[in-house]
Amino acid sequence: MKKFQLAIALPCLGLLSACATNSAIKVPPPPTLVSIQIALSAPSVAAGLPDQLTATGEYSDNSSKDLTASVAWASSDTNVAVVSSTGAVSTKSQGTARITGTLSGISSPALTLTVSASIVSKLVVSSSSASIARGTTAQFTATATLTDGATENATGLATWTSSNPSIVSINVNGAQGLAMGLAPGVSTITATSNGVSSSAVLTVTGATLTSINVTPMNPTIPLGTVQQFTATGTFSDNTMQDITGTVVWSSSPATVASITVSGVATGKDLGTVTITATSGAINNSVVATVNAADLSSIAVLPATPTIAQNTTEQFSAIGTFNDGSTPNLTAQVVCSSSNTAAAPIGSATGLAKGMSPGTTTISATLGGITGSTMLDVSNATVVSISVTPTGRSIAPATELSFTATGTFSDSRTQPITTASTWSSAATALATVAADGPATAVAPGTANISAAFGGKSGSSLLTVSSVSLKSIAVAPAAVVLAPASLLSYTATGTFSDGSTANVTDVVTWSSSSSNVASISSFGQVTGQSPGTATITAQQGSVSGTAALVVDSSALQSLQITPGTATVAEQTATPFNAIGIFADGSTQNLTSSVNWTSSPASIATVSNAAPTKGLAAGVAPGPATITALFAGLSAQASLTVTSATLTTITVTPDPATIALGGTQQFTATGNFSDGTTENLTAQVAWSSSSVSVATINPSGLASTASKGPTTITAKMNGGSGTAALTVD
Repeated sequence: MKKFQLAIALPCLGLLSACATNSAIKVPPPPTLVSIQIALSAPSVAAGLPDQLTATGEYSDNSSKDLTASVAWASSDTNVAVVSSTGAVSTKSQGTARITGTLSGISSPALTLTVSASIVSKLVVSSSSASIARGTTAQFTATATLTDGATENATGLATWTSSNPSIVSINVNGAQGLAMGLAPGVSTITATSNGVSSSAVLTVTGATLTSINVTPMNPTIPLGTVQQFTATGTFSDNTMQDITGTVVWSSSPATVASITVSGVATGKDLGTVTITATSGAINNSVVATVNAADLSSIAVLPATPTIAQNTTEQFSAIGTFNDGSTPNLTAQVVCSSSNTAAAPIGSATGLAKGMSPGTTTISATLGGITGSTMLDVSNATVVSISVTPTGRSIAPATELSFTATGTFSDSRTQPITTASTWSSAATALATVAADGPATAVAPGTANISAAFGGKSGSSLLTVSSVSLKSIAVAPAAVVLAPASLLSYTATGTFSDGSTANVTDVVTWSSSSSNVASISSFGQVTGQSPGTATITAQQGSVSGTAALVVDSSALQSLQITPGTATVAEQTATPFNAIGIFADGSTQNLTSSVNWTSSPASIATVSNAAPTKGLAAGVAPGPATITALFAGLSAQASLTVTSATLTTITVTPDPATIALGGTQQFTATGNFSDGTTENLTAQVAWSSSSVSVATINPSGLASTASKGPTTITAKMNGGSGTAALTVD
């Protein structure tokens, strides 16, 4: 019996063992991560706005799983965007970043996130006044909060509307956000930018103006600087309001100080001036004094010139003030000659004429300060006259200025353009004015001649048959501050594709002279906030440019470069940039008042066209300052003791065709190994003016075929270049 039970048990144990083995083979392995795919909610988003990443893992068994919170996120540029552990994207600034997600050594393909510029998320509208009288103005301002958290003045970018335009008009004279009360009542002023809006309420009262108060009282205006005047009105309801922008400003005499539509006065000459603000029958005045109390010296230029009999010399008076500024005072000084028999001089013009051989002292006096130089009148006679340029072709109704240079019996050369008698051999084709500019009339050729002292010279002028097709005005768009200046240029394009500067022959106009006025030669003056179109016209052809006089406050000035180094007795230019509250900028170099401290180290020019040019006087540090409308900025200037060793004139050699021009450059080489561009500072000359003449800026004009040597001299150093006219 026991044997039988054992025989049955042994096979059963074998079956259990086989079952256990088969069960272990059937357990499947765990799936492995094969790849990771990532996605963005938005592939492009504005800076400051959030975005969301997701990560999906693909496994070996074809299953997938959300790995957004498991992967390690990475951004190629954390200045553009950063990613949290949960895939939340924080955008920082405009740009692109490549995003990846990594887990267990597996990385996703990189995904590019584009972050655009921040956009407006919120607007706040504010006003200079919540209530104004009829006929007066209030400036509204729109302040934007951007998606990146920054704030900016959006006044000039927003679209402005008035809910009741018969009560309040908005954007007066094109000035963004400037509102004027038209009739008693209430209007809601709204600004909209990027779909975001904000509003403020303006009430217009029926109060009438009873008096005006002009401030500041009895100010002193340094010569050549500006002073902002303010008019405050008192009304019949006892309210007071700034009415500077709506009164009519005037100055008397205007020769002492001019004043803009917005009340900015500029000191023009020494003396007292009455500044008046008028509105209807109400007015008020203050007296201002323009002085030169800080004038320390006057330099009369050119220094010790020599001229021939019956020729002229234009003198200029450059003042040096205690603040290191050096304005041109020619229009303010009184000029005199100690020997009028040799050379009298216009007391107001500074133009001297040599009458007989001899010497005289030319003096310029202003406010008790006098400067002088010697003038020698020689008995040399003219031997020949060179008229330049020659062989030029211009279109009808355009101008070309000619220059006459005399060679005298003492081997000197002298400009005699104003002393010569000019004529055209064919006035039906081209005419010429007394001081050398020729105007093309009709197609053909004409000889333009200059005669002096029994000698004459001429140049052939060709008037082409092309016609003017278009005019381009530059700059095409610009922002100005009130009382600042800007010079426009007009370039004509003709039927043959050629171009020419037509600035002096077009007729200039401004669509709104109370916003910006413009002179006959294209110089514009900002008058009051608003927009204007500047037009240059010649016949039926015209060109335009857009101009904005900023209603946003001029917030700061910046001088470029911020630091500079110059050798003593040489100069380097600085520029002044005005920055407005709305972020716009304007080059104010020609409008600011420049100073240098100490003046014993460096001076800085306030005379056009060299305003902002700082000259080293002695080794040491100096501070250059720009001042405009109560604002100032500084830059550092270091004057070294390096001396000028040589001057390199380029190109050398140069070859040009008859009728062409060549611009030369003078580079100074100094004892400390440094170099400076001295092109505008050297004295240029040509060894043969019958071949080519050269102007003070280094531009050579041809007179005839042949060779000449161009020389640049300064501070005892000189350099030359060979010029051949073919």
